Amino acid sequence: MKKRILALFLILSLLIPLAAPVSTVQAGGDDDSIVAGDEEMRGIWLSIFDFAPLGLRNKSKAAFTSAFKSFLKKVDNYGVNAVFLQVRANDDAFWVRDTFPSISHLSGNTSGAAASDVYRYDPLEIAIDLAHDRGIELHAWINPYRINPTTYLDPGLPASQNRVKKAISEILEYDVDGVHMDDYFYHASGGYVSPSARGSAYPINLSSQQKCAYVNQLVKALYSRCHKEDKVFGISPQGNLYNDLAAGADVPTWLSKKGYVDYVAPQIYWTDSSRSSLYSTRLAQFASLRKNSAKLYVGLALYRAGTSSDDPGWREKNNNLATQVKKLRSAGSEGFLLFSAQYLFSTQTFAEVKNLAPVMASEDD
Repeated sequence: MKKRILALFLILSLLIPLAAPVSTVQAGGDDDSIVAGDEEMRGIWLSIFDFAPLGLRNKSKAAFTSAFKSFLKKVDNYGVNAVFLQVRANDDAFWVRDTFPSISHLSGNTSGAAASDVYRYDPLEIAIDLAHDRGIELHAWINPYRINPTTYLDPGLPASQNRVKKAISEILEYDVDGVHMDDYFYHASGGYVSPSARGSAYPINLSSQQKCAYVNQLVKALYSRCHKEDKVFGISPQGNLYNDLAAGADVPTWLSKKGYVDYVAPQIYWTDSSRSSLYSTRLAQFASLRKNSAKLYVGLALYRAGTSSDDPGWREKNNNLATQVKKLRSAGSEGFLLFSAQYLFSTQTFAEVKNLAPVMASEDD
């Protein structure tokens, strides 16, 4: 631990930004959940928009391996113990199969060609091996229905659900530690499509209850599929419960009934400021929903640190993240996830990260 803390302060004193500002699992209780060990979750989201800043986009195998290894070494020194890697962003794939196209933010290829025809190596296999070599978990993060920023697969269609299940089955052929689903359900501004008729987008007008019913069909199926491989399955909904339900994210059910999730990681991307206590209020709200053995992780807005946002807390002080971690621990949360990877090394977030680092390390003391 002393070596890790020393490494943290060496990094903070010599920090050169990589980008311009811009679990061992075990059987759970009688609800058949899969749970991590006693170690606190200290995760970080590695999104498709982090690939280029971190030197991963369109690289040779040797260059990709070197850049990913360097990234893992740095986050390990900060105390991060799990990377949530975006492996399916827009009906595409970070892995080598012929079902889905490559992720253009990784490959640089926008032709829509199958990943097996584009990738010169298997990036997911390399990422998993490197993470596990450092004792870091690697969770496969998916956006289930999104085709592009405005068009989504229709969550109510069996064909849409089957396409997502196919992706999960391929991911589970790898030694990932879990599958992590983002909150892109009924959010399409441009309409919805079936997998076989993508050129004909249409609106969907359903009640929140109907949306939740369709989404829960897939959630239960993925939970069951992941558990067959002894992998954890969790979801990161928005930090606004009203918006969650309106989009089909049935958080109250997931946190009260069996067979849905092993954890929920709400994106509580606000601060406690002179104007409001949104962070603490939302934290308490999600904590109060938990009636089963699912874990509660908290998504924290690393990317907002050091910005002049409409949330005054980010302007008023530079210890928001450190304070938020202390509060989530006091509230009984089992850990947190930071969004996103490139901002751990940015000059924009330097002051917040400097204050956060010793708090992250303190859990191991």
